[in-house]
Amino acid sequence: MKSNNLLITFIILLIAIPVLGQRMTREQVVQSALQNNQSIKAAEYQVEYFKQLKKTGTDIGKLSAVLMHGQYNSIYQDNNLTLTQSMPFPTTLGAQVKLGKEQVIGSEKNLVSTQNNLVFEVKTAYEQLLFQEAQKKLLATQDTLYTDFAKASSIRLKTGESNLLEKTTAETQLLEVRNQARQNEADIQISQTRIQALVKSDQPILAGDVLTRQSAPDETASFQQNPQLDFLRQQVVVSGQFKKVERNRVMPDIILGYFNQSLTGVQNINGQDQYFGRDKHFTGFQVGLGIPLWFSPHIARSKAAAFQEEASRKSAEYFETTLKGAFEQAVQEFEKNEASLNYYEGSALQNAELILSQARKAYRSGEIGYIEYLQSLRSALTIKSNYLLSLNLYNQSIIKLEFLLGKF
Repeated sequence: MKSNNLLITFIILLIAIPVLGQRMTREQVVQSALQNNQSIKAAEYQVEYFKQLKKTGTDIGKLSAVLMHGQYNSIYQDNNLTLTQSMPFPTTLGAQVKLGKEQVIGSEKNLVSTQNNLVFEVKTAYEQLLFQEAQKKLLATQDTLYTDFAKASSIRLKTGESNLLEKTTAETQLLEVRNQARQNEADIQISQTRIQALVKSDQPILAGDVLTRQSAPDETASFQQNPQLDFLRQQVVVSGQFKKVERNRVMPDIILGYFNQSLTGVQNINGQDQYFGRDKHFTGFQVGLGIPLWFSPHIARSKAAAFQEEASRKSAEYFETTLKGAFEQAVQEFEKNEASLNYYEGSALQNAELILSQARKAYRSGEIGYIEYLQSLRSALTIKSNYLLSLNLYNQSIIKLEFLLGKF
């Protein structure tokens, strides 16, 4: 009695010990990843970078301030202050401002694309974890069935109702199930660690949901809404605007100047000589154009920008073509997995339960031998295992469709 009480107490304490880890639902995992993942942080900083860079579009360069002192007019010492500002042509400034705006839009679209990629990776890993947890429960059921089978075989051997082969077969099946359970436990830990890295958590992530059939995305949705495709199209716009900037750089710069100087000495004003000291200052302004004498570098940069625009356009077109193929393939995969899942949920699972219950009754009553019983167990459990696999594939195909459609 004391031994039994100690055993019961130990089991209760073992159950009461909390599993180390953070239990999270699918939605919580996704939101945590979007908030903490470093790739999202990097994309957000990229947005801020281009927002600040946009403010440089109106940069007109530095003001030139030159102070001259000496005998530049006569033997007297004079002062001259000249201020000169060279600025790009107005059309160039306008093109630079527009480029900054398009770059900000591009960085924001890149952020959305990065979020979509991360959510896809997180959902895929989390769904795999749910599948492995469901497998764990099924393996526990198999362990119970084969444990009963092994006990019954051992009793039948002692009473002379069976032979050693039946007992050995039952024990071998039980050991095989427990080996699968150990592998399953390792797979669960791997998935937990993977999700932990994606959400940047300091402890493993435990599943807060169970494996269930997910809702299919809206049939009217189009892959044209894919964030990566949207980003690549925006890159074509950015490249085109950059080409306009390079072409406008050929335009002359506008030069504005102002001078303030002294002219010490005698000046003839209206036929009369008049002396001016250094306290008297003369002012004026300058207006000019900065014209490039060597056009070849400007033309080369403009052509390079044009080639970059074409490269961006071809990349976007190629991605759209591959995306269309991937989407059509994903739809076919979804339909295939849906048909398979409907089969299992429609009839196969009920038949598996019936096979299990009837086989156990028949084996205990001696109506069938261990070979027939073992075949029945394997058949029913294979159906249950294949159902979990089919359900996982179905849900994963939905996650793939949502990723291609940009639904996160």
